[in-house]
Amino acid sequence: AAGYDAHEVDFTKRKVACTRLFESDIVMGASEKLKGMIKDADKSFDAKVMFVVGTCAADIIGEDIAGLCNQLQPDIKAKLVPLMAGGFRGNAYDGLEMGLEALLPFIKKRQTKRRGRKPRIVNIIAPQANLNPTWWADLEWVKQTLKSLRIKVQTVFSHNTSFEELEQAGEATANIVLSHDVGYKFARKMQQTHDIPLILDDIPLPIGVNNTTRWLKALAAHFKIEEKVEPIIKQGEEMVVDTLRKRALMIIPRYRNCRIAVSADGTLGIGLVRMLFEELEMIPEVLLFRSAMPDSRSILERELDSLGLTSRVIFSADGYQVKQTLEEFDVDAVIGSAWEKY
Repeated sequence: AAGYDAHEVDFTKRKVACTRLFESDIVMGASEKLKGMIKDADKSFDAKVMFVVGTCAADIIGEDIAGLCNQLQPDIKAKLVPLMAGGFRGNAYDGLEMGLEALLPFIKKRQTKRRGRKPRIVNIIAPQANLNPTWWADLEWVKQTLKSLRIKVQTVFSHNTSFEELEQAGEATANIVLSHDVGYKFARKMQQTHDIPLILDDIPLPIGVNNTTRWLKALAAHFKIEEKVEPIIKQGEEMVVDTLRKRALMIIPRYRNCRIAVSADGTLGIGLVRMLFEELEMIPEVLLFRSAMPDSRSILERELDSLGLTSRVIFSADGYQVKQTLEEFDVDAVIGSAWEKY
């Protein structure tokens, strides 16, 4: 579900129906219960598309969700899209990739080729695929920045996205992935099927002053609007410096040369490396990443090499590895969550 919308306290905003499988359903099967629920949901929600997600219990008993959807489709107004997402098929990042891939068939292809200079239109992919609980604020900053540069955001995959916006995603001239953990596969498939290039995929996301400047300059270079981005960079740097002068002049010297362990995902962790080292004068001694990051490891390697750091790096770090590594290294501080604290 995370692949399609925000995690919100008010779940009444989300059109979700559940079969509520019990022990008897696991033994005897629950096909009839699922059929009834799909029919009721079709009448109640009046949706254009309905994703039928098989979770752990349905996957374990081998429920044929794809066959059931094909059987019911003639009687259902909504387009049924089956997804088998049992926990043993992968982790949360794999689930997000599956959810994104299921959207691909709904994106219409352009029937005619553009002539002349291409318009500035982008899709934003996987803004929620990270550990940041305020990712929606980062997404809003990106959208506002693009708007100020007169770059149109066609579709966000996916947050408050209408079916019409999804269909028109093929109108974009570039894709931007706002995650170092999820979205690369989807963007590359979209590049193959819809000829929309993936941009800004070789640098860290805009975390910290220097990374934000690099990201904005790379964005401007792609669309050939370098002169438009300079005022935004200047304004942002002045705001950060002014804030630090007011609040952090006593803090930064206290943590200078502080040896740090970072426990995060790739989206946050890669960007924090340069921010901690160059801007806050701390030393990232240990980097513990929750995901495997097969598509973004090269970005991390380039960052460490350019900064001259030899940090200990662990990918797909589970709880045991995090605990053992933090016990092994005598760091001064840990940047992570309450889990690492306790």
